[in-house]
Amino acid sequence: MRSRFDAFGKNVLRDTLTLVGAPDTEVEVIAASQTIDVWYVPDPARAALRAELGLLGELAAEPCQFEPFHDTPGPGELRGCVRKQLHWHHELERRAAGEVPFHRLCLLSSGRPATVLDTFGFQPDPARPGLYSTAPGWRVDVVVISELPRTRETLLLRLLGAGAVLRGAIRELAALPDDAWERSIALPWLVRLRFELPPDASTRTALDPEEEEEIVTEAQQWFEQLKQSIRDEARREARKEALQEGLKEGIKEGIKEGIKEGIKEGIKEGQIGTRTKQFEKKLGRPLAEAERSVLAERFDRLGPDRLDDVLLELPADAIAAWLADPAAS
Repeated sequence: MRSRFDAFGKNVLRDTLTLVGAPDTEVEVIAASQTIDVWYVPDPARAALRAELGLLGELAAEPCQFEPFHDTPGPGELRGCVRKQLHWHHELERRAAGEVPFHRLCLLSSGRPATVLDTFGFQPDPARPGLYSTAPGWRVDVVVISELPRTRETLLLRLLGAGAVLRGAIRELAALPDDAWERSIALPWLVRLRFELPPDASTRTALDPEEEEEIVTEAQQWFEQLKQSIRDEARREARKEALQEGLKEGIKEGIKEGIKEGIKEGIKEGQIGTRTKQFEKKLGRPLAEAERSVLAERFDRLGPDRLDDVLLELPADAIAAWLADPAAS
C-alpha cells in the first residue's frame, strides 16, 4: 500500500467483494517478494448478487488481481503489477500441478493515466465509460475512476477516487438510506481515514495537504452527524418506550413514586433496547444472551456515548470481538 487512501481503497474493495466471493489482501507473490493488493476468487452461488455491483461485478465475474491507485500510476507501476500477475499465475500453476487459466489484472486509477493508456495501447470500452483494455492475451484492464458515470452502481468504485470525485462520492454515500449496504461497508473505513496516519509517506501525492485534509475532514463531519442522528433516534425511542414502561409501572404500583421509578427504568431499558437493535443490525445477526448482558453492563459502566463510538468506528468482526473480550473498554 502506497498511502492511507490506497489502504482505504483496498479495504473497501475487499469488503465489497466479500459479498460475492473470497477476496484476500496483501497476497504474497513469493517469486517476486511482492504482494497483490486484493486477490479475488468469485463464489458461483452468488452470481445474482454480483450482478448488482455493476462494473465491479463484471470485473469480479472471474478470478482477478485488483490493484487500486489513489495516485495515478505510470508505466513503472503497470509493469510492476504485470510482473506480480505473471509470477502469481506461475505460483498458482505450481500449486495446481497443471495449467490454470490466466487471470485478469485490474488497475483502479483515481485519474486518467494517459501515458499508460497511450504507451501500452489500451482502448476504451464503448459500453463502459471509464474502462480500458489492452490486447486480450494480456488480460489487463484499467478503470479510470474519474471517468465513471455518477450512478449508485459505481459509488463504491468512486470512493476509491481522489479530489472532487471522492468528495462527491462521500456526499452520495451520506444521502443513501441508513440501511444501505454501501454505508455498512464504507463507513468504518471512512472514519479511520480521520484517525489513522499512513505507515509510509507516499512517494507521489495526487492531493496537496490542504485538499487531503479537506476530504478527511468531510468524512469526519459526516461521521459526527451520524453519531448525533443515532443518539437522537435512541432518545426518541427511549422516550416512547419510557412512556409505555412508566405507565405500566405506574398502574401496577398505583402511586406517584412508582410512576417516577418506572419512567426512569423505562428510559434506561429503551436506550439499551435501541442500541441492542443497532448492534444486531451491524453484526447481521441477533445478539446472544451473554452479549446482551455485556451490552447492558457496559451501558451502565461506560455510558451510551462509548457504545455509539464502538458501533460507528469498528467493523462487524471487531465489534464481535469487543463484546467477547471481558477486558474491553
